Amino acid sequence: MCFYDQQMFACGDHKWGRFRVHCNKEYRTGETCGMKLIYEVTRTPVVCSLCKKKDVIWRKIGQASERVQRWESEGINPASTEKERKSILVWQMELREIEYQKQSKMRTV
Repeated sequence: MCFYDQQMFACGDHKWGRFRVHCNKEYRTGETCGMKLIYEVTRTPVVCSLCKKKDVIWRKIGQASERVQRWESEGINPASTEKERKSILVWQMELREIEYQKQSKMRTV
């Protein structure tokens, strides 16, 4: 139950900051008990790194989807279209992994 600063992002995610105060349970000098309590919260208007990654991946998916539609309407090489579809599936799996990371991080609070 040692106290730490916490940084809250605009997306609702958080990041632990620097150590502030020892609790009564820890008697060893320089050691912490392992439990983190909030000493002070600082809110920032930016989003966390995971949300930035998600935004980048969504833009990639949008651009790739537009290319696939254009290539299909123009009748361009079907192999390229299939390769682009596989890329979209890989990015969607990355999005699921990022969402899982965010949910598991929120459960540990």
